[in-house]
Amino acid sequence: MLIQLKKGRDGPATLACVRADGSRTWGKEHPFFPVHDLTHCAVESVLGFDQAFFGLIARGWDIDHFATPRTSRTMPFQAIVAEHVVGVFDRERALPVPLSVVEFNEMVFASLSPVQGDSFKPLTDAQVSGVRELRSRLEARWHALPVGATLVVEFPAS
Repeated sequence: MLIQLKKGRDGPATLACVRADGSRTWGKEHPFFPVHDLTHCAVESVLGFDQAFFGLIARGWDIDHFATPRTSRTMPFQAIVAEHVVGVFDRERALPVPLSVVEFNEMVFASLSPVQGDSFKPLTDAQVSGVRELRSRLEARWHALPVGATLVVEFPAS
């Protein structure tokens, strides 16, 4: 699947996903979301998740489906874990130094419900480092992109 993030000229960025069969889904983005979505791409790619945000889109979900009420109740466990992991990476960007792997996993675990936490497999040092590296490359490409241009990323990303 191709992820296409376009920097808006006079409005918000847009996210479009073109599936292998040529079908597509798209939506307008709040200014916070391009880097958040690139973090999703990095997390899902490094962790091999195929049932989280981009994996579900690749399987036919539309972007708007994620904003409908009660969607979180029908999402696979991978999607829930991915959202919490991405949330910790998003919060980490505001910190002066990165979290240790232990601190990172503690934050993810604390954000999950007790039942979800019991099923959470802590991330390894290599996984956290891999996500940070990939996200950093994707984020740099996004910030270097001129207004009106489109960043295209193949999912899963390498």
